[in-house]
Amino acid sequence: MQKVNYEKDTFEEYLGKKDHISASDVKNFIKSPKFYYHSKYLKQSKDEGKHFAIGSAMHEMILEPHQFRQNYMVVPKVDKRTKDGKEKWEEFIALAQGKTILTEEEMEIVVRGVDHSTKNDTLVELIKDSYRELSCYTIDEKTGLKIKVRPDILCKNKSTIVDIKSCMDSSYNRFKYDNINSYQYDISAAYYCDFLSRENYVFCAIEKSQPFQVSLYVLGDEYIERGRKKYRTALDLLKWSYDNDYWCDYFEYSLLVECYELENLDKFFEIKKSSEKIRVII
Repeated sequence: MQKVNYEKDTFEEYLGKKDHISASDVKNFIKSPKFYYHSKYLKQSKDEGKHFAIGSAMHEMILEPHQFRQNYMVVPKVDKRTKDGKEKWEEFIALAQGKTILTEEEMEIVVRGVDHSTKNDTLVELIKDSYRELSCYTIDEKTGLKIKVRPDILCKNKSTIVDIKSCMDSSYNRFKYDNINSYQYDISAAYYCDFLSRENYVFCAIEKSQPFQVSLYVLGDEYIERGRKKYRTALDLLKWSYDNDYWCDYFEYSLLVECYELENLDKFFEIKKSSEKIRVII
């Protein structure tokens, strides 16, 4: 069984462990090693924008409601043309430093989405006896790379991990085609289950609009195996990239994968020199 160290650290502390590889890192590497390196070591800030604010707020209200008021505030409706309005606005700005700001309409969406999630008996049962936002650190035995995962919900008495996802449409087809394939959730499920030695990875999809339907999904064996193959290739080639201090662009990475599959990574640089640099789109 995989040896795992569990720590109740903050999300910022978790993100700060740059020497560990997360599932998101794997996905960035698959896009291209150069993109991975830039995102992990050179990018100055991560601006997720308002598009992700509702989902993040919903996520925190479900998992760590006691921290919600510390991290989120709702913009008050004040008339800044009046003296009283200006004073209330200045007070709000002072209190809102370092917090994520939501409009009243956005807060309404968060509250209603969370309310509907609490009415899903299966989800409530999974949350009831679980660790939430627990950082988990381990080692990939094949490469020696340090691994990190931070499951939303890690059940104590079930071999199950739950991942909270907000979305516009939680129906089967839309969740499958808009989310699993686009965001490579197959990698997440396989990565977390394998490194935490768990059997089940449950996606809880909560809609951000009426009627706020909540749907629970697990991936079939073919998806899990596909995700496992993708992350295994990525970790092996991540090790190669660190060892060679070389970070491939899009074109070079396709060659690197081919060399990996043909077991001739030692010939990559030689093959790269003689390869056609213009690709045909078919």
